[in-house]
Amino acid sequence: MARRPSTPADAPAAASSPSRFADVCGHERPIAYLRRGWDAQRLAHAFVFTGPDGIGKMMVARALALGLHCETAPFDACGACNACHTIMAGTHPDVRVIAGPPKDKRDISIDQVRELQRELGFRSLSPHPKVGIIDDAHLLTLQAQNALLKTLEEPNGDSVLILVAMQATALAPTILSRCQRLSFQPLPTPEVVAIIERHGRSGPEAVALATYANGSPGRALALDPDLFGRRRRELLGALAGLRGAGFKKLADFAQTLQNEEKDPTAVMALIASWHRDALRRAVLGPAAELQNADLADAIGSPQIGASLRNLETTYATMRALRQNANRNLTLIQMLMRLE
Repeated sequence: MARRPSTPADAPAAASSPSRFADVCGHERPIAYLRRGWDAQRLAHAFVFTGPDGIGKMMVARALALGLHCETAPFDACGACNACHTIMAGTHPDVRVIAGPPKDKRDISIDQVRELQRELGFRSLSPHPKVGIIDDAHLLTLQAQNALLKTLEEPNGDSVLILVAMQATALAPTILSRCQRLSFQPLPTPEVVAIIERHGRSGPEAVALATYANGSPGRALALDPDLFGRRRRELLGALAGLRGAGFKKLADFAQTLQNEEKDPTAVMALIASWHRDALRRAVLGPAAELQNADLADAIGSPQIGASLRNLETTYATMRALRQNANRNLTLIQMLMRLE
């Protein structure tokens, strides 16, 4: 095995906010599986972590890197020893991360994979295995996946490779067959709320963001808190007040939507969520769980047929806007068709 140059020309990829397993919210089953493999000294040499974006797969991958190298608390990691500090800083010589495609690129290239393979081929500078992590592995090009097969077919006993992907179907069967696959599920809404609050959001704001995140804390934190908080209540409250309104009021609200500074796709997603809530209420009754629970009183007693037609109209409007239809006219037509 080649020995690493004393001063490599390339720098390790920085790891953003790595955590110990104790800091990971949820995902008890995959973490328990990793612990069993560790305890039995039969940890796989390659893993594929799959699941929706932003739910914590990468946190678990980095937690495993910490656990494999921690000098004080193996597997659990102390977060305070030299190995933990250098991994957290992204400067540990035996932990390498491909953090998705290069800037302005859509795919993870074969050159990135070859560089990772080169790094994994050097002798470990510690008694612990080298760790390679590829985030957004579903974006690996076919050539990059083919190159990665060499590492998987001839695994180095002193290395662990972790592929983090949104869906396994984007990876070649030959890749999947050589990796231990762990599936990660969206988090329950209360856990997402707790994570958002730990990032400094207020309770009501965290609840509003979590209900639109589909179990993904990362997605929730990326949402515009003003749009999905105060502005959401204003827009949906105004939408609820349009029942039976005349053309002038409809045209004024269409103009309000057109002038909205936020992402028009996000604004339309809010309107779609309103009609989905109405459908839930119509099907499941007053006990139905709603995305816009704080506006439940304004929904009233919707009908299933009308709610379905309103959803269809909203989605048709979203498609038309994506195809650059006249925005004001399209919005007026939508509002006129809503029941």
